[in-house]
Amino acid sequence: MMTLTERTVETARFLATDPVREARVGATTYEVVHHHNKLRVLHFAPRGPVTANPVFVSMPLINRWFIWDLMPGHSLIAELVAAGVPVYLVDWGKTGPEDNEVTLAYLVDRMLLRALRRAERDARRRYNTDKLDAIGYCVGGTFLAITLGQYPELARRACFVATPIDFHRSGRLALWAQPGHFPVDKAIDAFGNYPGRIIKDAFAWLRPQGQTRKWVSLWERIDREGFPALWAALEKWSNDPVDFPGEAYREYVRRCYFENALVDDSVDWVMANRAVHLRDVTVPAHVIAAASDHIVPPAAAFALEGAWGGPVTTRTIKGGHVGVCVSGVLAGALLDWIREG
Repeated sequence: MMTLTERTVETARFLATDPVREARVGATTYEVVHHHNKLRVLHFAPRGPVTANPVFVSMPLINRWFIWDLMPGHSLIAELVAAGVPVYLVDWGKTGPEDNEVTLAYLVDRMLLRALRRAERDARRRYNTDKLDAIGYCVGGTFLAITLGQYPELARRACFVATPIDFHRSGRLALWAQPGHFPVDKAIDAFGNYPGRIIKDAFAWLRPQGQTRKWVSLWERIDREGFPALWAALEKWSNDPVDFPGEAYREYVRRCYFENALVDDSVDWVMANRAVHLRDVTVPAHVIAAASDHIVPPAAAFALEGAWGGPVTTRTIKGGHVGVCVSGVLAGALLDWIREG
């Protein structure tokens, strides 16, 4: 066992190598099957025989997609394809100043919709399947819910992972994002796109002790095999936030945080000439919430039960909003759901 001094020296040596910059992320090979502006659809082929219907994964545009394929031994995607599940995943790319006028309707009704349909066509050719099982993570799940609310029969089934549905149950975020507290119009007028670094910092402010804890955790586990590399990879992902296109963010905040439009039936939400009604969706849905999620509390995710038109099942798993993606727990929960179909 290391002494306190040895542990401190080893931690300093590790950090001196600039491990975050040098960290290698991504564990699984893929093929790009669709491009739309900066969006890509990545196809991850199964290892061995196909054992399940292909899945389409809608990732959040505010973070990089590779949190689901972080590194060998900590890759949700690798576990799915190893189990024989074909995966189509949305990579939104990096938002730039030229994207500040991109609307929420364009992101959801054009880009995500086309991505899902393109993945469906590719899966039909490769796997002789008609419809995909759709999975959404975090804001990617919210976007998926909106899309299905417009096109109810688009997917065979849907699974929402740590996805905010009732935004008024989002804890401190719901308090901060009230009309009287958050001048979203002034922010977008000033920034153009809403900076990803501010979103990242806001999540950190929800649990400020976590910023200290991550350094303590590195020091405590510096001698644990594989942990320093995992720590560096997570830091690389965390330090690469993506800006939210300005006009899209303006409507996202108004509709979701201010009006709570996904669960409030009195709100008339029309996007690209199509109403958004979750009650019109009759395909089965499954909701997975993380027990220690301080960004999307289980209550905010499980609210889908009262808003969805079809049958809804729920499950709580151990971990936090990000930790479940690399711990292996989420992969097991998803495989349970996939195999049920």
